[in-house]
Amino acid sequence: MEKSILLISDNANLLKRLKQMMADWQVISSPTYLPDFLLNRDSQTLMIVDLDHFFTSGHRSETLFLMRQQFRGPLLAIHRKKLALAMVCNLFDCFHFDELLSLEMADRELRARIQQRLWRYYQPHEESREVLNTGQLQVDFQHYMITVNGRKLTMGPVDFRLLVYFMQHENVVLTRAQIAEGVWRNGRDSTLRSIDSHISKLRKLIE
Repeated sequence: MEKSILLISDNANLLKRLKQMMADWQVISSPTYLPDFLLNRDSQTLMIVDLDHFFTSGHRSETLFLMRQQFRGPLLAIHRKKLALAMVCNLFDCFHFDELLSLEMADRELRARIQQRLWRYYQPHEESREVLNTGQLQVDFQHYMITVNGRKLTMGPVDFRLLVYFMQHENVVLTRAQIAEGVWRNGRDSTLRSIDSHISKLRKLIE
């Protein structure tokens, strides 16, 4: 599966640093937010926003809210300049970022924090089991593969987590709020509205 990091920044040194730290990931840099890049990807993707660049380039805070609405993967911010306490709180409370990094951190710490967020989003819940079976469905966690009656299914990380969540809660009646928390790890209205479309997509894949 393709693994990519989108860096919203014009900082060439930061781009070089991330490429060296995350050698097994494709690191792409853009001075502006690219919603089409994110929405059309069927892969493991992480986004890092350089706040120093973001605000000095005239971007508006509303764009941060839009990012979180449109992007379901790990969303991180990085900065060098000291941030006001209100801005730090807004990043987490209003814009729902997953992590705030500092350019002053050592490479080892930066990599560890990034890897933890990737693990949080993309590591299957049943880490201790290599294979999960439910009826004719089989999930191979080691190879990130799902088969039904021996037929391999192709799906993105969100649909993968959703299917695994249903398999782990077989014969349990789940509310949309429970599904949103278990799969998306939030209960925002936009997430609740998208659950039915993802379930419909899964049904078509499995049938």
